[in-house]
Amino acid sequence: MEAPMSHAEKAAWRFHPYEIALVGYQNSGKTTLATKLVTGLGLSLAYIKRDAHHFDLDKPGKDTHTLSRAGAHSVFISDRNHRAHLSQEPMHSILSRTDFLEEDAALVEGHKSSPVPKIVLLDNDLAILADPTLERNTVLAYAGPWASAPDGLDLPYFCRDDDSTLTAFIRGFWDAQTARRPLLGLVLTGGRSTRMGSDKAALSYHGQPEATRMFHLLKEFCPEVYVSCRADQADDAGRQGLPQIHDTHLGLGPLSGLLSAFQARPEASWLVVACDLPAVDHATLAHLLQGRNPFRFATAFRGHEELPEPLCAVYEPKARSRLYQFLAAGYDCPRKMLIHSPVALLDLPKPDRLRNFNTPEDAHAFHG
Repeated sequence: MEAPMSHAEKAAWRFHPYEIALVGYQNSGKTTLATKLVTGLGLSLAYIKRDAHHFDLDKPGKDTHTLSRAGAHSVFISDRNHRAHLSQEPMHSILSRTDFLEEDAALVEGHKSSPVPKIVLLDNDLAILADPTLERNTVLAYAGPWASAPDGLDLPYFCRDDDSTLTAFIRGFWDAQTARRPLLGLVLTGGRSTRMGSDKAALSYHGQPEATRMFHLLKEFCPEVYVSCRADQADDAGRQGLPQIHDTHLGLGPLSGLLSAFQARPEASWLVVACDLPAVDHATLAHLLQGRNPFRFATAFRGHEELPEPLCAVYEPKARSRLYQFLAAGYDCPRKMLIHSPVALLDLPKPDRLRNFNTPEDAHAFHG
C-alpha cells in the first residue's frame, strides 16, 4: 500500500468536502448572490457566515437570551421541525470539519484568509485585489457588477447578476473534485463465519474462492482493490497474494473493515462489498455506481424492509467522521449510520442479488 497521507493532505477542506466561499467588502453583493446560489445549486446547503463585528442571534426577553445572559455557554432550542444551537465559544478550527457534514455542500460568506476555495466579489475601486489578508492561492474566480471583466484579471470573471453561469461554474468545480477523488474497492472478509462453520471467503460458488471472485469483480470498476481481513487471515484461501488492508479496529464486525480502510486512505471513496453475497454481479455494481450521489455520506441499495444495505455500497470520505460519531454514541452497525444519515438509496433491479449466504443450507441452495 501507499504511505499514509500527511495531516496537510487529510485537511484539504475547512468546513466541508464540497465548499466554496464568497468574499468581498461590504456592499459588494455577497449575500444577494449567496441567496440566488442557494436556490440555483439544487443541493442541501450549509450557509456559513463570518461577521467581523459582534452579533446576537437572539432577542432580549426570550428564554434563550435570558439563559445565555445568565451564564449558559451552550443554549439549544428545537421544535418538531427545526433546531438551533447558540454557543458562547468561537468556531473550533478543527472540529468545524464535522459540523456541517449532513448537508451536501457548504456555501461560505467571508473567511477570506481561510483555505476555502473562493470567488472574490470586486468593489468599484478593486481595492480587495490589494487586500493583504486575502488567501490568494485559493481564489478561483472573480465576480462584479460589470458585464465584462476589468483589465488585468488573471482568473475567470463573471457578472454577479449572471447567477446561472456562476452556479454552473461552482457545480463544475465540485464535479471536478469528485472526478479527482479515487474510487477504491474493498472486499470485506474479516468475519469469523461462525454460522457457516467454514470460511465464507474461501467458499466456491463460481469456480474460485468467493473473496477472489469479488476482488476481480471490483477490479472492473476500481483501479485499486483491497481485501479487508484480520492480520491472522492474510495467508488464508481467497486472500493470499492479494492486496490487503488489515483490521486495526477489532471486534466491530464490518465496521472494523470500513474504518481500517478509511484510516489507510481517508481521501478515497470506497466501493464496499461483503464476501458473502455470491449473487452480486457486474450489473449490480454498475447500477450502484450509476446512481451514486457523491454529495451524500453513501449510496446504497434498499434491502430487507426497505432498510439500506451497508455491505454493498459506496462510502464517501465524509462517511469516516460520521461512522466514528455513531461509534462514539455506542453504535457499531454501519446500517444504523445509513438509516440516520442523508444517503442516496437505490432500488435494486433484482432483489435476490443481495441475499446473504450465512449457513451451510444457504450455500447448498445457491443456484447462481
